[in-house]
Amino acid sequence: MTNDEKPLLERLRAMVGVANPPDVARDAVNAGMIRHWCDAMADANPVYTDPDRAAKSIHGGIVAPPAMLNAWTMPGLPGRRGSDPSMSPMRTLDAAGFTSVIATNSEHEYVRYLRPGDLLHGHNELVDVSDEKQTALGLGHFVTSRTSYRTQDGQEVGRMFFRLLKFQPGTARAAPPAAAAAPARELPPRPPRRETTLRAAEVRAGDALAPCPVPITTTLIVAGAIASRDYQDVHHDKGAAIRRGTPDIFMNILTSSGLVARYVTDWAGPEALLTALRIRLGAPNHPGDTLLLEGRVAKAKGGRIEVALRGANRLGDHVTGTVLLTLPV
Repeated sequence: MTNDEKPLLERLRAMVGVANPPDVARDAVNAGMIRHWCDAMADANPVYTDPDRAAKSIHGGIVAPPAMLNAWTMPGLPGRRGSDPSMSPMRTLDAAGFTSVIATNSEHEYVRYLRPGDLLHGHNELVDVSDEKQTALGLGHFVTSRTSYRTQDGQEVGRMFFRLLKFQPGTARAAPPAAAAAPARELPPRPPRRETTLRAAEVRAGDALAPCPVPITTTLIVAGAIASRDYQDVHHDKGAAIRRGTPDIFMNILTSSGLVARYVTDWAGPEALLTALRIRLGAPNHPGDTLLLEGRVAKAKGGRIEVALRGANRLGDHVTGTVLLTLPV
């Protein structure tokens, strides 16, 4: 029996644990990409873009938004090379008819913030491929990978655990009868960004973060995809998105991560250090909707804070998860 004749899941799981050559970023961390990201996310944290403010901060200079971690090694418009071994599970699933893809989970751990000049190498391995599942989008397999990010001198700066769904277009469960349109929500204004950083003594478990509405526009979705070098057609091409089973383009998971990180640092202040960001996506963000981010301090011990959060749109919860951060003591 040749490898191509083996059952699909057997072929996929044979790739688990196989280390791939590293993905090397096309560009070193740089101010231009950082500004592009901050423009897309409307993130005005001065440690990312203001050299004078950043120089006086705990960083001593410009740093990249931590949620950008995996944006640096994204392939951009050229896409992955056909010979790239890390794409073997994707190509195998494509050949079996699972041609559509959507990210479902992203977990970042930040060892240190990135600085201009860092050239990232992403060391990726496949962790798991699920049995075939019937999902709301269609029949598919969940594919889970783990990546360690290191600089050109081998220093580990971050880690990512990532899960996506590869599914067959046109195999979605029958949609339930359409419900009556939800009444328009009365949304609060966006809370102001904190100019000075919270101290640990100012934060208690149970503290609520002010809710923050984020209007979902086509511009935001496309700008976030481009800023994160994600050229999947479902994030900018409405026709392609409809052919793949969704009513319109939808936001990518890197933009959701960036908005969550902005929400937490706007609340905590510019020198709050994010150490982990773990999110799960649910209802998609389509143009014309509004994402309402809400959070609460789940744990506060010393300077270490855990914020539990959710972001809902009119379809339901778009994002849920936690952000870990440290505050000055």
